[in-house]
Amino acid sequence: MSRRPAWVFAFTGFVFGLVVVLFSGDREVVAQPKAPVIVAAPQAPTLSTPASLGAGPGTEVEIVLTGTNLAEPTGVVLGCPATVTIPTDNKNGTEPGKLRAKVAVDAKCPAGLYTVRVATKHGVSNARPFVVDSLPLVASAAANRTKDTAQELKVPCVASGSVAAEASEFFKVKVGTNQKLTFEVLARRIGSPLDPIVVLHDAKTKRELIDLYADDTPGLQGDCRLTHTFKDAGEILVEVRDTTHRGGGDFTYRLRVGEFPGAATAFPLAAQRGTSVSVGFAGPETIPPVKVAAPKDPALAAIYVAPGAGWPVPVRLSDHPEAAEQEPNDEPAKANKLPVPGGVSGKFDKAKDVDHFAIVGKKGQKLVIATQTFEVNSPTEVLVRVLDSKGAQVAASNPTAPVNRFEFTPPVDGEYVIACEHQNFLSGPNEVYHLSVIPAGPDFSVALAFDRGEAPAGSGSGVFATVTRLNGYGGPVELSIDGPPALGGKFTLPAGQTQAFVPVLVKDGTKPGGYEFHVKATATTDGVTVTRYGTLVDVVKAGFGGMANPPPELLNRCAFAVTDPPFTLKFTADPTAIEKGKGGKILVEATRGKSVDGDIVLAPVLIPPTAPATVKPIAKGQTKGEIGVTVQPAAPLGPTPFVFKATTKVGGKDYAVTPPPVVIDVIEAKKVDPKKEEPKKKDEPKKDKK
Repeated sequence: MSRRPAWVFAFTGFVFGLVVVLFSGDREVVAQPKAPVIVAAPQAPTLSTPASLGAGPGTEVEIVLTGTNLAEPTGVVLGCPATVTIPTDNKNGTEPGKLRAKVAVDAKCPAGLYTVRVATKHGVSNARPFVVDSLPLVASAAANRTKDTAQELKVPCVASGSVAAEASEFFKVKVGTNQKLTFEVLARRIGSPLDPIVVLHDAKTKRELIDLYADDTPGLQGDCRLTHTFKDAGEILVEVRDTTHRGGGDFTYRLRVGEFPGAATAFPLAAQRGTSVSVGFAGPETIPPVKVAAPKDPALAAIYVAPGAGWPVPVRLSDHPEAAEQEPNDEPAKANKLPVPGGVSGKFDKAKDVDHFAIVGKKGQKLVIATQTFEVNSPTEVLVRVLDSKGAQVAASNPTAPVNRFEFTPPVDGEYVIACEHQNFLSGPNEVYHLSVIPAGPDFSVALAFDRGEAPAGSGSGVFATVTRLNGYGGPVELSIDGPPALGGKFTLPAGQTQAFVPVLVKDGTKPGGYEFHVKATATTDGVTVTRYGTLVDVVKAGFGGMANPPPELLNRCAFAVTDPPFTLKFTADPTAIEKGKGGKILVEATRGKSVDGDIVLAPVLIPPTAPATVKPIAKGQTKGEIGVTVQPAAPLGPTPFVFKATTKVGGKDYAVTPPPVVIDVIEAKKVDPKKEEPKKKDEPKKDKK
């Protein structure tokens, strides 16, 4: 049975609920408690711009962003080095469905996939793809949907277009004698729903050139690439369409044509942070390696390396030594030495290839052995076996498991050999994999369910996070906002708790606009500080056309808009500490703008089940309210956050804000000292009988 990719998770809604994808493969992903479902603020902007939007390094272009609530923009946030301005001519910035922006991309900006967002006075949008390509850009003509009206292309170039349902787009390309050209379609890899196929035709006869087509090229996530050396000079037609003839305005693509190499993956697939490494490429042709420096930034999950003018491929970043397999290692006696912890990139480049790696195991130390293939865009399926000093198998992977990961505890000190072979006995230049062996120490992961929020300067909101403690770790986890100086906030999640609404606080005086940030988590386990970053999977996949393996560097990016809302709320606990079994209040104070005079409805976002709250709206024209809280005897001790969303009508439309959490400290009920009890009343003296 084939192993399926390990990127399968459940989307839970607006605020931040959960799963995590970990590159090292050394930590278990466990089911999480259900996170609260919070819808996006109704006034926040959204983007529906097609995935083919982009520019070239050193170029300036005007882009048109489409969506909803785009009026009153305060900025455009690009994930690449660029200068962005918003023109004010022709009433630009007043239309809710369209916004023009001028983008000047830095000349040194590497080619690749980035993101674009719009910030307005009321929020920040979802992220949409923005592509930077080193090839000259040509827009697809509207009349190129027949062979007779094929659009001429000057090589090299990248043609950007969209495919209509039951239709194809055609381009005419001149080829020289013995000229080697590559035709590559970017669609699934840039967030388009198009499942592309490319077919070559003879320009004179209009007949299809047999075998000159490409569909689902290995390593390209459903995209296709065709490289061919033409014997004779002439003209050819290049057809681009969807494999099942679907189409529409969002079925966009980029057709790259030129004399450039095509790589399926990098090789090695990973590099240790802070080291310099020579990165080669796995693919059908030999490509010279590129020397790169792996950054130390712990929030960066991958770097991208381009084979010349070819499309870049990722190199994952890890915290332990990384190496590439060295042949010959086809038998245990010739096994490559692999440190623990450590990782290695391997390749099944010949038939019946079995790779061997030697590790030193310590008695009783649990090790996590994992391989990655689909997760790094390789088609390979790997069977992993652990052999003892006598060559006997003592552990093995499960080929049917969704994640190729298993645990092994050495029964005695000594050397063990890990044997890797292709599950389907295949081989070739694209059959690569990454193997890691990591001690199973105390750890944790953090997952988010949404990537954006909004608040005015001097106030804040929050990010909902779920923490999963792994390998026996049960201690506290500090969650903090890692971003520009304008943003801050932190919350320490106590031991035994799994969910938190991490406050995002905006520095007073901060200019309106959009700001990117990460949710950073730290904890000390066995005397070592462990740092992880909150990740999103389904939000990114939803914004990028259901991409199977989203770029890892996009999975931990959030954005926050500094806004100018028509009303604000302040919550105050009264008292700040409540004993178990007793009650208290949360005081609510509203600051209303001139256009806000109706009821302000309060809705709970996060309320502990052991501290129920009685929520009432702030009546029309009023500025104060209160929420009753009852702390039950079974409530856990310590800081307990309460989060509420407030909604009212502004100009006849709903407008919502979610202020930062209000925290109540739950304390033990005070014991009554019997010595201080009131003395009992003495019996009155009996009256004398007369």
